[in-house]
Amino acid sequence: MKKNIRNITIVFLVVLALLTFFSNTIMNYSLPEVSTVTVARGSVSKKVKTQGDTEISKDVEITVSGERVVKDIFFENGDSVKEGDVIMSFEKEENQELSEAEDSLEDMEYDYKKSQLREKTDYTEDEKEIESAREDLTAAQEAVEKAEKNKSKLSKAKKEAKKAEAAYEKKNEEVAELQAKVDEYSKIENYEGDVDVDKLVDKLSKAKKKLAELQSELDDANDKVTKLSEKKSVKSAEEDLKNAEKNLDSLVSKYDKQIESDRITEQENERADEKSLKDIEKQKSKIEKIKAESDFEEVRATASGIITGINAKKGDKLEPNTVVADIQKEDSGYEVTCSISKRDAKLIAKGDEAIIENIWDDNVKATVKSVKADPEDPNRKSIVKFLVKGNVKAGETLQFSVGKKSDKYETVVPNSAVKEDSKGKFLLVVNSKATPLGNRYMVKRVEVEVEASDDSNSAVRGDIEQHDNVVTNSSKPLDNNQQVRLAK
Repeated sequence: MKKNIRNITIVFLVVLALLTFFSNTIMNYSLPEVSTVTVARGSVSKKVKTQGDTEISKDVEITVSGERVVKDIFFENGDSVKEGDVIMSFEKEENQELSEAEDSLEDMEYDYKKSQLREKTDYTEDEKEIESAREDLTAAQEAVEKAEKNKSKLSKAKKEAKKAEAAYEKKNEEVAELQAKVDEYSKIENYEGDVDVDKLVDKLSKAKKKLAELQSELDDANDKVTKLSEKKSVKSAEEDLKNAEKNLDSLVSKYDKQIESDRITEQENERADEKSLKDIEKQKSKIEKIKAESDFEEVRATASGIITGINAKKGDKLEPNTVVADIQKEDSGYEVTCSISKRDAKLIAKGDEAIIENIWDDNVKATVKSVKADPEDPNRKSIVKFLVKGNVKAGETLQFSVGKKSDKYETVVPNSAVKEDSKGKFLLVVNSKATPLGNRYMVKRVEVEVEASDDSNSAVRGDIEQHDNVVTNSSKPLDNNQQVRLAK
């Protein structure tokens, strides 16, 4: 019985293992199959590839300095010229540009001389006014001190007047009493009493005399009070002092502001004078340059080469700075103009040597002549011009490769490993996990920034390391954290 149970158990486990194995095998075959490559240190060449058609290089432009009327033309397109050859002549006429330049110089010099007649501000009257205000302030200060002293004197004088008045009133009462007594005894005829009337009259006389003296003293005291009261009060003197201080402060402030304003004006005038002198010198140089030009009656070739363009005909009236002829210098070569991205333009510079990929003649050389923003799309495009020398033809299409040499980078992957969607560029890194039935493989999205790339590889930067395995190809579209199987 036990033996049968054991046999049944073994059979069950074998069947279960077989079913599990086959189910995993079936599931694995249903998973997306991916090809991978190991992230490694490597080189990436920062090369820019572009192409364009060759054009004859116009190395020299011949211009006229002022208005001219063409009299004769001595060369045609394709003719060879030597430096100094007369290309065309003009009708004789006054050089209007020179006349206008000389008139302008005369006006500039007149204006400068006129500016030097500026008079400097005279502060004499202002300084006198301030000095007078200071004297008024000193006088006001002294008036306050004097008023304070007068106030003390007035108080004392009032006390003395009050004292004199009291003495006068007292003496006056005494006189009145004596006068009453005298009058009383005088009414009595043949008075023979005990009172000595003569003495009483004498005493009255003396009292009246003293009263007169006291009256005089009282009058003097009252006069003194009146005179002191009429003098300026302390309050009035202090008010005058405040007004004197305000007046002085106002004059000094106005004076200081005027000096500062005049100082700034003087600095501005100095700068204006300096600019005027520089402009005068520039105008003189311009006149000398106009005089030195040899195209009053004719223009000459400024270099030896081939005439590639005569831009005027007999009888034409030319505006100033008109290009009348183009000269291609001897052995100057050809030009090729190409449009590239703003990003690629950062990888090349004037003077860089370029490889012409569709010509295998070692004698044909190309260099970058200029790199400038494309005027039609300056934010995204640039225009690069190549100078080509050697056995090429005008109108021939040339393919260029130009840029910096290869650089070493720590994390390099094939271009096929770099994916891109609306969120940006990324890699799919394969991670493995051990299970009882074998390893399981999952892909993880890792955001990266491409530092450099060439035709084959890209140097990337992000949460990526050497020896990581990244997906280069997949049998089906992949999602983040999706299980996959590795290609055999």
